[in-house]
Amino acid sequence: MSVDNLPGAKANKPIFSLILATYGRVDEIGRLLDSLQAQTCQDFELIVVDQNPDERVLPFVQRAQAVGWSVQHLRLDRPNLSAARNAGMAVARGEWLAFPDDDCWYEPDTLAEVKAAALTRAGALDGLVINWVEQTHKTDPAQDSPLRLAAWRAFRGSDASSITLFIRAAVARDAGGFDERFGVGQWFGAGEETDFLLTLLARCARIERQPAARVHHAFGPRKAASLKGEWRFSLQRSRSWGALCRKHRLSAPVVLRGLVGPIGWLFLRPKGLVGLVQSVAATLGRMQGLVYWKDDR
Repeated sequence: MSVDNLPGAKANKPIFSLILATYGRVDEIGRLLDSLQAQTCQDFELIVVDQNPDERVLPFVQRAQAVGWSVQHLRLDRPNLSAARNAGMAVARGEWLAFPDDDCWYEPDTLAEVKAAALTRAGALDGLVINWVEQTHKTDPAQDSPLRLAAWRAFRGSDASSITLFIRAAVARDAGGFDERFGVGQWFGAGEETDFLLTLLARCARIERQPAARVHHAFGPRKAASLKGEWRFSLQRSRSWGALCRKHRLSAPVVLRGLVGPIGWLFLRPKGLVGLVQSVAATLGRMQGLVYWKDDR
């Protein structure tokens, strides 16, 4: 890994360290930077963790530098979302960490809302989950704040995507950051944020919802791939479920419900042959995760 500390960085310690792990995207990064320029709270540093083999991200790094932000540009030689976020976490100077995806964007008062909530609740708060506009409407903040470990251990913890998370840096580091075995591109191809939250909650972290702060993310139904592609996609992502059960020693009823669950998809959301492939792959993937997980971190 290499790190470029760019000139023009602010000397004062910022409240927020925004860790932007990016791979393969270009134009979407510009939209995120537009939203950062519009923030009413500019008390942040931007840490760009670049996993591309080329220079596609450099113009955006230079743009951020020209604005006068505190910017760090890190390069990783292999794509790994969890590793990228951990690399950013290791050099972050802010009191609070956030993990915007390269295709999401904030509303103008997002950071100001989080700052106000963090200052108001001071030491009693370890993390905040903000409102993902395109998806979090399914969550009732009054019924799901603070986040409860028992609900998350039963996979009934509602939505808390990594793009919605703001976590105290000291708390995140003490918990060991993200487990780099989970996430996009890994054999356990998802689950990194669920694992992170389960670890934090098990350590008695107090994480509340802040629905007034809002993040957007390009979100919609995934276009179906070939049957072979659907098999690989479902298999890889589903392994993380079994691994989470093993790593966090979830109860037998939770495990059994999860193994049976994909069979119900065939009746609750029938998709013909594609649905059958997804269901079988998900069941097999969950079983593989249970069998092949090794607690050797």
